[in-house]
Amino acid sequence: MSEEDLGRATAIAPSLICAYEDGRRTPEWRTLLVLAAGLSSTVEELRPGHATTMEDLRCGAGQDQAGAAATAGLTRSGYAMLENGHTRSLKSEVASRLATSWEVDTDVVVQAHAVAVQAAGEPAPVLEGAVLNGLAAHFGVASEALLDLAREIQNRSERRNS
Repeated sequence: MSEEDLGRATAIAPSLICAYEDGRRTPEWRTLLVLAAGLSSTVEELRPGHATTMEDLRCGAGQDQAGAAATAGLTRSGYAMLENGHTRSLKSEVASRLATSWEVDTDVVVQAHAVAVQAAGEPAPVLEGAVLNGLAAHFGVASEALLDLAREIQNRSERRNS
């Protein structure tokens, strides 16, 4: 299919399609959906090896973070932490509300959140180095035990905020 043919089928300028093909531009999620439909394909086939993110789903639904936060019953910053994988757990009712709003299966939202968590990597240690060792010595506990306790407190706080 030529760029002109695809442009007619999708109402996307052929010059923009050329820019996408050349890697000079990256299509937004909604544009990817239109291109996939025009090519009788899927977004996954257009982006092999690129996992769908919560941002993709949100933008595809035409929602900003404030709108997604309202849908999820979270603050905007709480939603941003979730979308960026810094909140490591996703409550089922939040996933369900987002899935309904974004018109996808709940499993798609759960997978997109898992992608964000993986991309975010391990959370930064809450204590390290001389501070950790000094506090452990002060309280008479092993450094690893104190670090485990700090992580548990951090996880409880994240669960309360999500």
